[in-house]
Amino acid sequence: MLVAATERSDGDFHPRRVAPDLLRSRQLRVTATPWTMLDQVHGTAVYRVMGQDGNAAPAWPLADQGDILVAADGTHPLAIWAADCAPVMLFGSKGAVVAVHAGWRGLAAGVLDTALDDFEARDEQVAVGALGPSIHRCCYEFGEQDLARFASDVDLDHEAISGRNDSGHLVLDVPATVTEILRRRGVELDAIGGCTGCESHWFSHRVGGDLARHAVVAWTDTW
Repeated sequence: MLVAATERSDGDFHPRRVAPDLLRSRQLRVTATPWTMLDQVHGTAVYRVMGQDGNAAPAWPLADQGDILVAADGTHPLAIWAADCAPVMLFGSKGAVVAVHAGWRGLAAGVLDTALDDFEARDEQVAVGALGPSIHRCCYEFGEQDLARFASDVDLDHEAISGRNDSGHLVLDVPATVTEILRRRGVELDAIGGCTGCESHWFSHRVGGDLARHAVVAWTDTW
């Protein structure tokens, strides 16, 4: 079970901005085969990647539109590209790998519950969970009404997922939100990445206005 996060020094991994040959070259520096990625739209749509069973490989660089990638095994590296949104990687007890793009809109829409429902439908437990680099509460100011609406949408206590930053402004805590949604479904995160707003080796759209994207990729070492 392997998870890797690219950094600013690794280049841009935005599949719509980077030339295909360059994108493929950058991906192959991390894994032995190119990645499966989605045209992420802050929703809850699921795309299923076939295993090594003779099916055609997913379209590349973007397999389809959606925010949840599901593979029965780790032979296809799954990647989420982001610059503040939360990349959540889940490894199943029977070998499945699930990659979730979880920004605040996706979280409000139930993207994590949709991913966990998929595990339950296959009678599989989440064995390992990891949250890649995302924006943290220190850097994510949020309006009071928007935050109240968000807390209602995710059905979590307002105080559990918000706070005040050093300037006294109200903030949303994305890692806490991800943690609490997973925890109420019996899933604990094994790793939580750093803040894209504070740590300059990742891209941040919110803080830095970056158009480029880093990526978080999950796979199993089966090559």
